[in-house]
Amino acid sequence: MGGIGKTTLAQLVYKNIKVQQHFDFKVWVTISEEFDVFHITKRIYKEVTSQECISDDVFELQTKLNEALAGKRFLFVLDDVWNENYGRWDSLKSGFQSGAHGSRIIVTTRSKVVASTMCNVAMHELKLVSVDDCWQIFVKHAFVDNQAQTEELQKLGLEIVKRCKGLPLAVKSVAGLLRSTLNPEEWRQILNSDIWQLQFQENLKNKIVPALWLSYHFLPPVLKRCFAYCSIFPKDYAFKESDMERIILLWMAEGLLTPGKGKRMEDVGKAYLQALKSRSFFQPSGTDKSAMVMHDLVHDLAMFISGEFCFSCGDSNDLSNLGTKSCNLSYRKRSDDLMKLGAISQSREKKLMSLRTLLALPLSNGFPYDKPISLHELFLKVGGCLRVLSLSESSITELPDSIGNMKYLRYLDLSETSIKELPDSICTFYNLQTLLLSFCQDLERLPTRLAALVNLRHLDIRGTSIKEMPPQMCKMKSLQTLSNFVLGENDCWRIKELGEFPLLEGSLRISGLEYIADVKDVLEANLKDKKFLSELILEWGGDSNFTSSQQEREVLEALQPHTNLKELTILGYRGKIFPDWVGHESFCNMVKVYLARCRNVCIVPPLGRLSSLRRLVMVDLDGVVSIGNEFCGSSSTTTTNHPFISLEYLEFWGMNSWEGWSFSSDRLGQEGGVFPSLTELHICVCEKLIAGLPDCHIPSLKSIEIRFCDEMVGVFVCQSRREMDTNAFPSLQSIKIRECKKLKGLNGRAFQHLTSLRNLEIRNCRELECLPQEGLPLSLSSLRIEGCPRFLKQRCQRGTGEDWPKIQHIPKIHIW
Repeated sequence: MGGIGKTTLAQLVYKNIKVQQHFDFKVWVTISEEFDVFHITKRIYKEVTSQECISDDVFELQTKLNEALAGKRFLFVLDDVWNENYGRWDSLKSGFQSGAHGSRIIVTTRSKVVASTMCNVAMHELKLVSVDDCWQIFVKHAFVDNQAQTEELQKLGLEIVKRCKGLPLAVKSVAGLLRSTLNPEEWRQILNSDIWQLQFQENLKNKIVPALWLSYHFLPPVLKRCFAYCSIFPKDYAFKESDMERIILLWMAEGLLTPGKGKRMEDVGKAYLQALKSRSFFQPSGTDKSAMVMHDLVHDLAMFISGEFCFSCGDSNDLSNLGTKSCNLSYRKRSDDLMKLGAISQSREKKLMSLRTLLALPLSNGFPYDKPISLHELFLKVGGCLRVLSLSESSITELPDSIGNMKYLRYLDLSETSIKELPDSICTFYNLQTLLLSFCQDLERLPTRLAALVNLRHLDIRGTSIKEMPPQMCKMKSLQTLSNFVLGENDCWRIKELGEFPLLEGSLRISGLEYIADVKDVLEANLKDKKFLSELILEWGGDSNFTSSQQEREVLEALQPHTNLKELTILGYRGKIFPDWVGHESFCNMVKVYLARCRNVCIVPPLGRLSSLRRLVMVDLDGVVSIGNEFCGSSSTTTTNHPFISLEYLEFWGMNSWEGWSFSSDRLGQEGGVFPSLTELHICVCEKLIAGLPDCHIPSLKSIEIRFCDEMVGVFVCQSRREMDTNAFPSLQSIKIRECKKLKGLNGRAFQHLTSLRNLEIRNCRELECLPQEGLPLSLSSLRIEGCPRFLKQRCQRGTGEDWPKIQHIPKIHIW
C-alpha cells in the first residue's frame, strides 16, 4: 500500500548514527517503475566512487563496481521497486558480489511478488498506523501551537483522522489543509465531504487516496492550476532549491500567478509554493536535505488532474503516446527525445500545434548532450502558442530564423549550449520574462536592441564571454535578476545604470571595476538600497587606470551594499585597506565572505564582527604579514565578546607574506577563544607561516589541513611561558599535513592532549625525522605517512622499529 510509511521507515534506518558508522558505503537509489540494470548500477557506482563511469558496457561497469566494493561493508536502499522479473534482479546484484560479510540491501515495495522475488529473508510488511499515532501526526501538522487545540477542534480532528484509514501520508496531507484555518465549520465541512466516499470509476481506476483528493479539492483555484502543472515532472524527480525557484518562473510564464496589490509576481509564486509544501504536496527528500519530492501518490493525483494536457517523456512514456491535446511537454536531457520531437515536427501530424511548454529536464545543469538536432521545422510547428522553451545543454550552436514565430514566448533557456550569438529577432519577443544564457562560453555579445525587451525580469549571463552590456539597459525597468554587469574601458560610466533597477534580487556580479574613473558614477548605482540582493561579487580585472590606493578605497566605499546581503566576494581589489563597511557589524545577515587577489591589502578587515558569518576564504592577500586582534574587530586594549561566533569554515590560500598569528593574551584567554564555532581550517601555500594554529582555545575544531607551507615547523604554537592548554582542541579529529619542507617533528606533548584525534595524515614532508617521543594519542584509529624519509619508515617497522611502540595501538597504519 502506498503512503503507509515504507520509505520513511527506510530513511530512519538509513540515517541512524550506528548504521552510518557500521557501513563503509551507503547508497540510496529510488527505482520506481523502470528497473534498468545499467542505470541503477551506474548510479550506485557514482555514489560509491564519486566518479562517473563513461563506459556503456554493463559488464565492465559491474566489474569496476565489484572492485570498488571489494572487502567493504555496504548498505544499499532500493526504494519503490516494481520489478517482478527475477532475471533483472539477479543481473543487478552480480555487481555487488565482492562486498564484505555483513553488507545489507533494503528494498521497499508495494508488491509482495516483488518482495518474494528479491528477498532471501523474511519480509517486513507494514501495518496501518494506529489512530493514536495518526493523531500525533495530525497534531504536529494541523496545529501551530497547543493553544489552538480547542475541545471542538480536537473532536472534529479525531474523526477526520479516523477517516484517513491509518495512512500517514493521508493524515499529513489533510492536516496541512486544515492548518490554514481554525474555523470549526470549515473542519466540519471537510469531515462531512462526499469525497471520503469516493466510489466513482475514475478514482478506483487511478487509486487516488480520498484524503489527497480532498486536499486538492479545497485548494484555491490558483493553487490547483500550479499543482497540476507539476505533473510535467517525472515521478521521483528531486527538486533542488534552484529547481523550486525555476518552477516559479515557469508558473509565471504560463500565466498561473495572480499578482497581489503591491506584490511582485515572484513573491506570489513563493507564497504559492509554500502553500503546496504546507499541505504536503511537496515534502523533503529522504536522501538530500536540500531537495523536495512529490510522493508517488501525490504525483499520481497530479497526473490524473492534468490528464492529456501534460506529458513527461520517460522510459515508460514514449513520445509515440503524445496526444494532440498536450500543452505542456518535458523531455529528458541525454536522450533522443529532442531528436524524436524534430522527427514528429517534420511529419504531417499535428501533435505539437498546441504546445505551450517544451521543457528540458532535469532543470539543474550537468548533463551536456552532443547529438546533432535540427530545430527549424520544430520551431515552425510549435511556435504559435509556445510560452516556455528550454534547450538547455543541447548541441545547438545557433538559433534558426524561424524562432521569430514565437511571439508569445515568455521563458527561454539556452544555458550551457555552444551558441555563439543571439539573432536580432529575439528583441521582438516583447512578452519575454526570463532569458537564461548561463555558461554559454562562446557567447561574446548580446543583441544591440535587447533593451526593447521591456518585460524581461530575469537575465542570467553567468559564465559567458560577454565583454560589454548592450546599450540603454536602463530602459529594462522590470529586471529582477541581472547576474552580471560588465564594464568596459570606454563605458565605465554605465555602472550608474544599475541605479534604475531597485528590485534586483539574487546574485549580482560587477566586473571591469578597474576602469572606473569617477566615483560619482558608482554612487549613482545605489547598491546600498538594493535590499533584495543576497549575493554581490565585485571584480577588478587588472592594473588598468590604477592611480592610487586611496581612489580604489573610495570606489569600494561607494559600492557598499544593503545590510541584507548574505554573500560577499571581492576579487582583485587594489587598495591597501578595506573600507569600514567590509566587516561592519550592521551586516548581521552575512554568511559567506570570499576575498581573493587583493594583493596590496596589508590589514585584514574586522570580519569577526559579522555575527552570522559561517564561511570565510582569503586567497592571495600578499601584503598581510600578521593576523591578530584587528581580525576580530578590536584593538589590543578592547575586546568584543565572542568574535566569529558563527564561523564554521576558514581557509587561507596563497598568503605569501603571512608569518603568524598575533592575538593579544586577553583575546587568547577569552572563553571560547577567537573561533568558538570553527569546525574546519585549511591553510595552503602560505610560504612564511611558522605555525598552523593560533595559541588559543578552539573548542569545536574537527579537522585541519596544511599544505605547501615551506617555513612551517609545527602545527601548534607552544609558547615558552606555558604548555599548550590540555583542553585547547577537544574536538579535533583529523589532521592532514602535506608538502611542508621544514617540518622535522611533531610536538609530542601537544599531540598527547588531542584526545579526540582519529586520523593523522602526513605526506611529502621530506625533513620529518621521527614521531613524537611521547607517542601519539590512544584515540588515533588511522595513521598515514607517505613520501617522507626512508629512515622514518624503518623506525616505524612493525615489531622492530624504534617508533613502533608509539603506534602499535593504531588499527590502520600506512607508511610508504
